[in-house]
Amino acid sequence: MVDFKNDQAAGLRRIMTAPKPRVVSIISASSTQDQSRMMINLAASIRAQGNDVLIMHASITSRESAYEAEKIPTLLEVASGSASLSAAIKNTKQDIAIAKLLPKSQTSTPLSNDVGDVLNQLFDQLVLQYEIVLVDATLNSDDLLPLKTLNDSDILIQLTREPESIKDAYTLIKRICSQLGRRSFGIIVDDASEAQAQAVFNNIAQVAKRFMQIELEFFGAIPADVHLGRAAKLGRPVIDAFPLTPASNAFKQIAQRLNSKITPTNTGLDYAAQL
Repeated sequence: MVDFKNDQAAGLRRIMTAPKPRVVSIISASSTQDQSRMMINLAASIRAQGNDVLIMHASITSRESAYEAEKIPTLLEVASGSASLSAAIKNTKQDIAIAKLLPKSQTSTPLSNDVGDVLNQLFDQLVLQYEIVLVDATLNSDDLLPLKTLNDSDILIQLTREPESIKDAYTLIKRICSQLGRRSFGIIVDDASEAQAQAVFNNIAQVAKRFMQIELEFFGAIPADVHLGRAAKLGRPVIDAFPLTPASNAFKQIAQRLNSKITPTNTGLDYAAQL
């Protein structure tokens, strides 16, 4: 005879002890850096460390073609019933899932409450299939990310050592906090050595602490490395094409930092134990 009670308890324990998905929106404060290239390399590094990862395109600046996602429907189309969820997810040869949140023409326009709630619910269901979701994001005209889940989750700012980029990063932080209140942000410094990146981070962190009482967290440096361009021309992540290079090591370290913060959720474990 099948023991339904024990099967139910075992199934519930598996759900409750599964890693809680981590949603990380990355916003670029540099007009000169290729955001999609960074996202793909970071996602490949996360995948190489054993975690399923989804890249969500929600940017008005990043090219959909960089993710080979021009022809897939958006999650907004799925939410409206005009497309299936399976059609909206594209898997790359590196086992990285790609999806688009909104049509580019609607990225900067805030969603209505009804549409936003439906899309947010769909997004929350989708992310349960992955350990980490990386969102290539830009702010809309309300100085917010398009979904409540994104505004409530981790936000990383990618910047360079250029004064204009540092200024733009601080402005982004101010804009978001003007809507969401005080919160923390992660910082990634591109095109910099570890020492150079730490100097940039210390500078912006001190200003954010002094004038806004905001804590920033250093997530890593991505060095200038010719192998990044060479790997991109080959259509491969740098960790795959040139695994021992400085850029590859940098992405591995950032991926490890993200992976280390994935923790099992304990919600419901006491109930499961009672079954």
